[in-house]
Amino acid sequence: MKILGSLIFTVVELLIVAIRCSVTRTFNDNRNVQSLRTHLSEELSDTKIRMLHSEDNVGMRLASVNVIIEEANRVFEDEDEVKKRCFIEKCCS
Repeated sequence: MKILGSLIFTVVELLIVAIRCSVTRTFNDNRNVQSLRTHLSEELSDTKIRMLHSEDNVGMRLASVNVIIEEANRVFEDEDEVKKRCFIEKCCS
């Protein structure tokens, strides 16, 4: 009887450990999946916002570069005019 009780106790103990491991693994897997889902969602949202801001920055930088190019072109045009005037004044003086 003592052997049978010991055997039943061992079987029950092994079953409980196996069930607990299975339940714990399932719970941890669900928690990990939820954590991954939340993390990815936040990361993707943050990345999207950063990309939108960088696109805005790129647009502003391109606009700034266009203004600088236009100003440089005006300076070069003015320089040509100045050279023409200086040449005419030197010739006429």
